[in-house]
This record gives sequence, C-alpha cells and structure tokens, in this order.
Amino acid sequence: MKFKLETPEHQQIAIRSVVEVFRGMERNTYDNATDEDIRTNYCSLSLEALMANINKITIENGIDSSQSYLQETRNACIEMETGTGKTLTYLQTAYELYIEYGLTKFIVLVPSIPIRQGAIDTFENFKAQLEDKYGFTPNAFVYDSSKLSDLCDFITAETPQIMIMTMASFNSEDKILNQEVREDLFNNKPFIEAIARTHPIIFMDEPQEGMDTENSQLWLSKLSPLFKFRYSATHAVKVNMLYQLTPSESYRLGLVKKIEVLTVTEKNDEATLKIEISEVQENKTEPKVKLKFWKYNKAKENFVFKESNLLKKGDNLAKKSGNPQIRNLICNAEFT
Repeated sequence: MKFKLETPEHQQIAIRSVVEVFRGMERNTYDNATDEDIRTNYCSLSLEALMANINKITIENGIDSSQSYLQETRNACIEMETGTGKTLTYLQTAYELYIEYGLTKFIVLVPSIPIRQGAIDTFENFKAQLEDKYGFTPNAFVYDSSKLSDLCDFITAETPQIMIMTMASFNSEDKILNQEVREDLFNNKPFIEAIARTHPIIFMDEPQEGMDTENSQLWLSKLSPLFKFRYSATHAVKVNMLYQLTPSESYRLGLVKKIEVLTVTEKNDEATLKIEISEVQENKTEPKVKLKFWKYNKAKENFVFKESNLLKKGDNLAKKSGNPQIRNLICNAEFT
C-alpha cells in the first residue's frame, strides 16, 4: 500500500505555530552550534523573547487567554484530536525547524513500544515523499541500547537527527544511558550527559501517559532540552497552549467520522466525547441524569471512565468531569 502525503490546514497551522516560537533567533552553524565534537542546538533568544513569540502565536490562533496557560518555561502544548495526523505534524515540524533555523537534534518521546513503532513506521511510510517535499532526509531511528553507534551519530552529526524513544529507556540509574562505569562511554562520560550537551528539542507524544510524574520530570531535565513540545488531545499539564484542534472543529473539518453520544470510541478513548447514560430520574419539575464519561483523576494523573453524580439542566460536563474535551457540552432537558 502506498501512502499519499498531505498536509491539511490544521497541520500546517500546528507546524507553523512551533516554528514561530523561535522567530528571530540566529541560525545554527558549525561556529555557534558545536561544543567540542558535539553538534548542539543553539538558541540565541532569551526566555523573555520566546515568551513574546508564544503570546503572539496564541493571539493569532484565537486562543482565549483563559485557555492559553502562559508560563515562563520552555514548554508548550499542541492540542490535537486522535486521528488527525499528530505524528506527521511533529515529524514535519522537525524538517521545518532545520530548514528555518538549522536545528538538528530532535527526540520523539512516546509512552509505549507500540506508539514508538507507529512513529517510526509513519516516518518510513512517508520518507520518500518528505524528501521530495523538503529536499533532504533526517536520520530517524529508534533508540536501541544494543546499538550505541546510532546514539553516537545522533550526538556528533551535523545533519538532522530524530531519535524515537520511551521514558523507560532512561528513567532510572541502571539504564545504559545513565551508567557511569562502562567500557563504551562517550568521551568517558555517561551518554545522557552527552545527549544533554546537544540540547535536543523534545516532541512529547501523549505526555499525560507517564511523562508528567515527578520521576519522569527529573529524568527529562537531565536531557537539558532546548524546548519541549507536548502533543495530545487530553493534556493533564497545560502550559503555553500554542494551538487547539477541538473535537467539534475536527468534526467540522471532516477529520473524524462522527461525534455522538453512546458510540464514540477510539484507541485513546479519553480523547473522545464518549458518554453513556446510566440513569434517569424523572420528577415533577426537571429530570436529572447520571452519565458515564471520562473523568480526570488528580491523584493518579490519568482519566477513568466512571459514573457521575446526578446532573441537572445547565450543568457543564467539562467542570463535572475535569475533561476539557467536553468543555462545550451542557446538560439540557427536553420533554416529549
């Protein structure tokens, strides 16, 4: 089967939104982006200048100030529904950042091995067409602790590199990346220290699935990223919201087949509008209803599909569930 590369408008906006974060920075060259024998990502902009760019992007994308979650940090969110081309979006963003600014070091961080495989498969399926479009092909590979030569190339190469990996690859002291006593260290240093000197841009795919824990954040900081871009439909941590593709907008654009009560299910189920009616209580005034929907569990930082309390007309489902994907749904009552 041959896949056809398309970049619809919503993907173009998401890509452009990330590229514009660095608007005004000096282009990376051998002279300013080389640290001994390590090729790095170098950003000449201050955090203040980056935040000014981010603020401008949120305004241009029509994101309300209450939904932009602006914070002075090198983190930003891109909110995209499942099935709308998230993987191709961040892969093409790497191409664009190299063309625009000469940035070369990118890490795609995924929550599981199947998603990791999906990311590299997407790259391989579209590699030839992406080369036709952009005129070059990055070295994209899955991190494998038994193939450290690939990692050495990532650290030293002057050409664009995309390394796809899971948190489990480096989230404890015993992982090969973190080991200080080995025969194959990088210049007598643990590999994680060498990666940190490259200051990679990290694309976090579904970060709410284990990347926002205290331990994960500790190990992520050891990578010393130039910037982290978070891609999900259901962000548990919201910060610097660059772009939002809501479920209703996805449906309007024909990107998802349907949005309806009772039947919508997807692989990443909490990203949908799945709602079930579990109980209806009728009375002389207005009926009340219990629904089952995806509710946010603050303690475990995840979503669970569970029953609500009794809801009445006018209740906002987003407030009752903690799930922003249903922020435009209000309980209503109709008598027939």
